Amino acid sequence: MTKVVLVSSPKGGSGKSVIARHLLTAAAQSGLNVIGVDYDRQGTLDKWGQRRAQTLSKFPEFVPVPVIAGSLQNWRAALKSAARADLIVIDTPPSVEDHMAAITNLAQASDLVIVPSVCTQDDVDSVAPWVEVLKTTKCDSVLVLNRANRRTNSFAKVRGRLIKVADVCPVELPQLEDVHVPSTQGLTLLDFTKSRGQEPFEELWAFTKRKVQL
Repeated sequence: MTKVVLVSSPKGGSGKSVIARHLLTAAAQSGLNVIGVDYDRQGTLDKWGQRRAQTLSKFPEFVPVPVIAGSLQNWRAALKSAARADLIVIDTPPSVEDHMAAITNLAQASDLVIVPSVCTQDDVDSVAPWVEVLKTTKCDSVLVLNRANRRTNSFAKVRGRLIKVADVCPVELPQLEDVHVPSTQGLTLLDFTKSRGQEPFEELWAFTKRKVQL
């Protein structure tokens, strides 16, 4: 049975596409048939998938991670096209408020909603209403702290505020300066042996895999 993971946050720059492509890569490396669906008109995940396909044509040792583009106006069509996969990971635009009905429907069609958030008060203010919508519609959701820095004084305070409004994933993604570098070739940190920053994404995949019972 196909499992669906939706990565969605109303805040731009929260790391949705980074998380989506690392989850897809980790799942593919574990032997699952995966498909990414990109509903964001900017096409960040879709373009990454195209670059990966080009890289694989020269270096076939990397696992394939197909990505298709979808339209929120007809969100069911892309999901139907991807239904042959073991796992579908969905990337969405940040403007949840502008597409509330479609993204809420996508959330209800998903087995898990991952809500990335940076540890700032602005992010708390942004994600709290969306988390409340997910609770009201009885969607299984978890908040993932991205670019986390435990050494800052504000981290514990903001994390505490987020815990009050959402279920927070035990895995935190640290600030990684080179996390975007592999994406120029359609790759991720997980595509390289002993890559710095690899472990948190491996742990996030282990957590996600358990949550959706894959």
